[in-house]
Amino acid sequence: MEHLLTHNNASMKTEVETFFIEETKELMYDNEKLDQWNSLVDELGLKGQTEIVKTDKSPIPFLWMNQTLVKVFEELCPRKTNIEEYSKTPIPVEALSVASLSKKEGYFDKIEVWYNDTNPDPVVIGYKFDAAHKTGWTAEFYANKYLLARWSDVKSTLAELTDRAKKLFTLRRANELQDSIKQSQRQLEDLEIEANKQFGFAGAGGPDLTF
Repeated sequence: MEHLLTHNNASMKTEVETFFIEETKELMYDNEKLDQWNSLVDELGLKGQTEIVKTDKSPIPFLWMNQTLVKVFEELCPRKTNIEEYSKTPIPVEALSVASLSKKEGYFDKIEVWYNDTNPDPVVIGYKFDAAHKTGWTAEFYANKYLLARWSDVKSTLAELTDRAKKLFTLRRANELQDSIKQSQRQLEDLEIEANKQFGFAGAGGPDLTF
């Protein structure tokens, strides 16, 4: 899939990547091909396609995120905010351009920036809500998510980002499990004290259990 993506602005200190799918991107600028695409969708009765694409617009030209890719970026960028509210770092013009294009074309129901407080490396994510889950807490859960752009000091492949997410997940979960073990150990050490609080001290003024 990565060979289908275009990455740009290697000369900038801040590396900016945009995630266009080339085969779909060309439909944005070629009306003849777009008409052909719409005609074939109609001819084949592809109802799923008509639910997510307006007939006068091109299909969404950005990288669709499967569950694994969503988890990768949720691990790397646990903070989420609407793009209108993002204030952690300046948004590069390339990322603003794809967000602007997406709004003009009406591709998404919502656009967010995901980032990390300590090492932002933000990404721009577009949400396309499922027809059956337009509102409520389920809307975002069931939404199709698309990767529009990211920026960082270092350009990374999706494989490298996945590897980094795995390492962060392993470290985070190890710390959580260690904390859980320590908490359980403290509870074990205090178990006799807890039992005495529950049932009193036998032979030392505890409850009279004779009947």
